[in-house]
Amino acid sequence: MANDYHYKWEWDLKASPEALWPLVSDTNRFNRDTGLPPMQLLGFENGVKQVKFKVPIVNLTWDEEPFEWTYPYRFGILRRYRTGPVAEMRVDCRLENREPLGTHLVYEVWAKGRNLLGDIAIPLVIGIYSAQRFESVFRQYDRIASNPDPKPASTSRPILRSNRNIRYQLLSERLHASGVDEKAVERLGEYLQDADDLSIQRMRPYALADSWGLPRRTVLETFLHATREGILDMYWDLLCPECRGVAEDRKKLGEVHSHSHCNTCQIDFEVNFDRNVEVIFRPNPSIREVDASVEFCVGSPQRQPHIIFSLIVPAHEELPFSTVLDEGRYRLSASSLEGSQNLTAVGGEAAGMDFHADKMGWGSEFLKIGLSPRIRLFNDTDFTQTFQLERVTWSDQAATAADVTTLQVFRDLFSNEVLRVGEEISVGSMTLMFTDLRNSTKMYREIGDAPAFGKVREHFDILEQAVAKEDGSIVKTMGDAVMAAFRNPGSAVRAIWNVQSELAARGVPLLTIKVGIHHGPCIVVNLNERLDYFGSTVNIAARMPHFSSGGELILSSEIRYDPDVTSFLEKTAAPNSVSRFLGDIRGYDTSMELWRVKI
Repeated sequence: MANDYHYKWEWDLKASPEALWPLVSDTNRFNRDTGLPPMQLLGFENGVKQVKFKVPIVNLTWDEEPFEWTYPYRFGILRRYRTGPVAEMRVDCRLENREPLGTHLVYEVWAKGRNLLGDIAIPLVIGIYSAQRFESVFRQYDRIASNPDPKPASTSRPILRSNRNIRYQLLSERLHASGVDEKAVERLGEYLQDADDLSIQRMRPYALADSWGLPRRTVLETFLHATREGILDMYWDLLCPECRGVAEDRKKLGEVHSHSHCNTCQIDFEVNFDRNVEVIFRPNPSIREVDASVEFCVGSPQRQPHIIFSLIVPAHEELPFSTVLDEGRYRLSASSLEGSQNLTAVGGEAAGMDFHADKMGWGSEFLKIGLSPRIRLFNDTDFTQTFQLERVTWSDQAATAADVTTLQVFRDLFSNEVLRVGEEISVGSMTLMFTDLRNSTKMYREIGDAPAFGKVREHFDILEQAVAKEDGSIVKTMGDAVMAAFRNPGSAVRAIWNVQSELAARGVPLLTIKVGIHHGPCIVVNLNERLDYFGSTVNIAARMPHFSSGGELILSSEIRYDPDVTSFLEKTAAPNSVSRFLGDIRGYDTSMELWRVKI
């Protein structure tokens, strides 16, 4: 008869639980670093993942229950094996605060053998080999987490072979020649040289920019230029709105469709440019080969960092624990209950809070909770419940498709990156600006065609430079008119303010432009082999310049009341230069509140 085994290891580490958590809870990396072979997801059965080792000679398959975790103090997992010498294994890892600084890490394993081979393998593999590897890896993670300037997490660092290093140096010289930021190019080279394979499977420019201490736009534009030069490859990841894992990984924007499916959650979802399409990068194979399909764990807390805790509570039981929250909005849900409880985490609020899951469901009010709360979960139902606390806002470290496609450098470098003809994909919010020259026909008559055309071209150049400087892009020109797109209202207002100031400084004949700026949802499409926008937001913005007599901005309320715009106008606009009026937009039954701003 096979035996049960229990192992418990404890280590004192220098870094805090918060600093260690991203490394320790990344079981994909931990399994790789401790010597486990790659894994392969076989499918799902009743919500449970079926997994096997991706090694032909090892016939080991198992059912993997969902992880349980509480940031940044604990996670655990249960595996029930279908084949092999082990019948079942459960892992529990706890990170406890150690006074005055540091972490006391406790790692426990419970294993049940299936046969005599299991009674031999478990003590050897887990009791001896794993104990040594676990300590070595945790000590390595502690050094990384304690380092104020951490290198990519790895127990071994691959080095680019000489021929690929030479190719990178040649291509990076072309980046320097084109004016790309030297520091960003240097950090990219170091990363490609030092980072392990897991780190470069999904290179996220905003996250790397934060860790490198460089501006996000600088790093993103560096990655775009590096892609153009053949150093990197660009991919479009479609993220599930529920688990926020990668549902699809597309090499071309033309392969992205308006609907997708998540195998993990078993749901269909609508694709949205600024919600669940993230642009990521990998090294081009000519620089460094990486197999993006290699996984050493098919799930871990670190795959869903927006979920603060995911805990199973049996029927009519309670579970007390502590966690750590950032300020912001959260949503608490239970697996068998509809709806959720909305929470706002703020400093100074109560340190303790109880939550009950019962047949009455959740309340509609927003509850306030402290930043280091002690929580008790009560399951008052007749069924086991999985409680999850989810951060409402998506990670701002994601470079979304909306962010990238509104950059002028993207449109300049990747004009062929467009959607499939006929595909329509939503954008939750976009700032759109339409401009038109005032009295351009009169100018052609007064100074002649050639000089007037030169002035018009000059105004286009000034517009493009100002728009690009504010992270926007020129979508198209229509005669003397321009349509531009921005992610934020403040960027559009600053851009056009600088344009009009520059035009005024150029002298006679004085060029003035009529401008309308609006913000809202729209649809991105492929029109004439370029990315374009359609919808009510576009229609309204296109008609707004008609209310301008030149040298004026016409703003919708969505723009006028944006905090960034309000602050800019208070500091920049002259007294009494901002006025409210009602405008009748052609095609709309009711008048709109609009604002006229004299520059």
